[in-house]
Amino acid sequence: MPAVNAQQLKIAALAPDGSSWMESLNAAGDRIEEASDGEVRIRFYPGGVMGDADTVLRRIRLGQLHGGVFTVGELAGVAPESNLYSLPFQFRNAEELAALRDEFDPLILDALYEGGMMAPAISNGGFAYLFSRQPFTAPADVSADLRVWIPEGDPLSRRTLERIGASAVPMSMAEVYTGLQTGTIDTFGSTVSGAIILQWHTRAKYMLDLPVLATAGTLAIDRKAFEKLDPAHQAIVRQHFGDALRAQEAAVVDENIQARAALVEEGIEILQPAPDGVEEWTARANAVLNEMLEAGEFEVPGLDRLRERLDELRGADASATP
Repeated sequence: MPAVNAQQLKIAALAPDGSSWMESLNAAGDRIEEASDGEVRIRFYPGGVMGDADTVLRRIRLGQLHGGVFTVGELAGVAPESNLYSLPFQFRNAEELAALRDEFDPLILDALYEGGMMAPAISNGGFAYLFSRQPFTAPADVSADLRVWIPEGDPLSRRTLERIGASAVPMSMAEVYTGLQTGTIDTFGSTVSGAIILQWHTRAKYMLDLPVLATAGTLAIDRKAFEKLDPAHQAIVRQHFGDALRAQEAAVVDENIQARAALVEEGIEILQPAPDGVEEWTARANAVLNEMLEAGEFEVPGLDRLRERLDELRGADASATP
């Protein structure tokens, strides 16, 4: 039986009940209640019943919810540092991202806390790749006929795709499958496991084997609600939700490996990009980002430091090559 003066944290998630995310988080919630002797209880609202990320954040500000499960980039309004991992064409591979996380995860988490949200850890979801009904491996293959889904309210992706030569089509995640069915879009970005879970892969024929951007998720709790908890209970919440996020990351690594094999079995052709094409796409994406930063249309604190560290890593790799 819960304690008489138990505190309840209400947390929304887009992930459906029964998914690996919710199974992991529900188990963590049970451990939190047990470790706090029933004085802290977690109530989840899965499956997007509380709305999209913007709606959940608004409900948190109004006190209707205490937290939510987000992609890290969805928290850029709380702390713009949250965009560091989700910028297009910044990382060449998973090893580069892994090498920098000990330095930049704390930077992002500290910025979120300063902005009013406690996130105990970041869960890497793997890279997003481009899936399409049209084959393309080089800039010359891309035209306005390539209709690419972007999330609503994402001017960086829109302008990047336009600079590359494709057409950007904004819509909510809930509309993507229908958009693929009707032909409103024919190309989308997703992790390999996400494409299968959402069944979007059934509307694609090709995957470009080029990591476009890193994906990451977290569970974030309103700082004021979190700080109302007893300090010992704060530590319990941090520990068990942090453990769940790290465990989910480990599970996703295996899921993405299995999903890649499943895509091939289901007839998705994985295309290798032309090396000079990768360089050109990267240059165009960075040009758009730099223009928006200089114009004050976009803010990513820590980006110069991230780029410096990437240059150092690549220089070390080059010098180590025989």
